[in-house]
Amino acid sequence: MSNNKRSAISRRGFVREVGAVAGSAALGSVAVPTQGAEAAGELPRRVLGRTGLSVTCYTLGTAPAGIAKTISPPEVARIVNEAIELGVTSIDTSPKYGNAEEGVGLGLGRHRKDIVLGTKVWADTIPDAEKKLAKTFKTLKTDYADILYFHHLGVREVDRAMNPDGVFTWLLKQKKAGKCRFVGISAHNLPDRCIPFLKTGEVDVILCLLNFVDRHTYNFEEKVLPLARKQNAGVVAMKLVGGPNPKTGSWGNPKTKPMVGEEHVELALRYVLSIPGMTTANLGVHNVEQLRQNVEFVRKFKPLSPQEQETVAKLGKEMAAQWGPHFGPVTEET
Repeated sequence: MSNNKRSAISRRGFVREVGAVAGSAALGSVAVPTQGAEAAGELPRRVLGRTGLSVTCYTLGTAPAGIAKTISPPEVARIVNEAIELGVTSIDTSPKYGNAEEGVGLGLGRHRKDIVLGTKVWADTIPDAEKKLAKTFKTLKTDYADILYFHHLGVREVDRAMNPDGVFTWLLKQKKAGKCRFVGISAHNLPDRCIPFLKTGEVDVILCLLNFVDRHTYNFEEKVLPLARKQNAGVVAMKLVGGPNPKTGSWGNPKTKPMVGEEHVELALRYVLSIPGMTTANLGVHNVEQLRQNVEFVRKFKPLSPQEQETVAKLGKEMAAQWGPHFGPVTEET
């Protein structure tokens, strides 16, 4: 049986067993049932581990809008403003995300102190890190970040990062200097690289790849999260939809589709928010319509039932066989 046929069968089976909503959900857009639904309330919040911060279970990711060249910084700012109006208290960005930081800086304004703002440092030397962080603060129109991540461990020079002249050591000094309130790490692949950093006891937040498909490939859920929970590090999920579908282009194309399929975006959100110890789901959008639908879904979030968990595991395993290690190697040997 071909992969395409197996996938089609699994999708039909999932809809029968779980009653998933299939619709025009693109990049975090979800079809939300309205019949019998309760009136929209405030977004649920959870405490972000040892930080003690109470944040909304939805974090606005800014990579898709920032990367898309057809979306201007003022349009990114409009998305930020809408998120704030909808009650979102957590925003994630990075200097690697095109116009994202500029748009966030334009949008935050007087709301800066009301938002848990996370950004990142993509560097392997202190001079490079210092230069990039100074530019980040200027672009964001702020003088501190709430969470400052050591960005993408899978491509960092991790062996030197914790040395006296390493970037992670430098990040900890930025915390003491008041340039950030908390220090984090982010990881897309090579989950074992997270362990030494967590064991230092200095990681306040971990932002990592978590979705119901890549669980069967990278498996941060079992390789990393137990230690994160033991250390009481806050956990933020990213890459919920697996990334952009290669057939429709990168996130630079506002019309691209998610790898999990439009019909499974809602499931992807429910999956990560059902993980023990999870605080918030970081999911990016290209427009305010997608943002509104994400927020509505999170307002109505219900954990996966045992039956749903079994079905999701089967579906994820089938899809993982098709995706493979698409974010890079799983272990240092591969």
